Amino acid sequence: MAKQSGWQRWIRAPQLLTWRRVLVQLHLWIGLLVGVYVVLLSVTGSLSVIRPDINRWSVPRSVKVEGTRLTGDELKDAVRRAYPQNEVTSVIERRRPDSPVMITVLEDGKEVDRLFDPYALRDIGMMYPPIVEAIEWVVDLHDNLLKGQTGRKVNGVGALLFFALVITGAIIWWPGVGRVRHNLLPGKPAKSARFARRLHNALGIWTLVLLFMWALTAVYLCYPDPFEWTIDYFDADLSDDRRPLDWLVRFVVNLHFGRNWGLTVRWLWVVLGLVPAVLFVTGFITWWVRVVKRRRAGADRAGEPAIPALAEEGVPN
Repeated sequence: MAKQSGWQRWIRAPQLLTWRRVLVQLHLWIGLLVGVYVVLLSVTGSLSVIRPDINRWSVPRSVKVEGTRLTGDELKDAVRRAYPQNEVTSVIERRRPDSPVMITVLEDGKEVDRLFDPYALRDIGMMYPPIVEAIEWVVDLHDNLLKGQTGRKVNGVGALLFFALVITGAIIWWPGVGRVRHNLLPGKPAKSARFARRLHNALGIWTLVLLFMWALTAVYLCYPDPFEWTIDYFDADLSDDRRPLDWLVRFVVNLHFGRNWGLTVRWLWVVLGLVPAVLFVTGFITWWVRVVKRRRAGADRAGEPAIPALAEEGVPN
């Protein structure tokens, strides 16, 4: 039988290739290294998608236009009367007749921003209610790890490792021409390592394009300069305000956050954004059962006395 080339082995039985086994180990150790980070970014990223909606649902955007809208000194006097126990430090009016007035009051020595109805002359809520502050905290955790520019740079390193995880995962997913269908389907749900492994394989390949896009745009958002230099390279006229690939950058950034396509797409992004977390969990289960538990079982067997073991197998003492 003629010896198969490396390409033929890749097509038919990639598991036999040494470089693929090395890639499997690389994928494994990158996954274990950044797994918790990936889960964190996955969950916070999903929540960040609905940040504008939470803000819109929680903060009044308009008031009922009914009666006379107070302005100027009359408005300030009305605001002070509405908050007799607090000092009003700021009153900001808006041009639109249905817009609430933004005010700042001192509560227990702390400045609090609130909204005021200039028609009904009453308080209508906080400008930044607790749920809005909570989602802003989540967004800052997702974008900057709560550490400003330093956190964003660290995020960039994590994004590069996640990018490597996606690329290595895509390569080692290939099971050979005879088992493609098997790796495309997770099979029947079951509480087993086998199902976890099949779900990991199927979910990873079906969402590969999304994972690749999220990883690449995350790198761009943390380290934009190399991308900007590349775009400038293809710009024939740097003196104008148009560049040939700016539209593509805007598109993929909006795609990263699920923007501009309505609430249905944003909710879909909330669900799909959890895929990296599921991939880590299923990958971790697979590794734990196939590697850690097997090693422990092997160590336990190695420590057993030889004669009782033979007796258990039906071999006479």
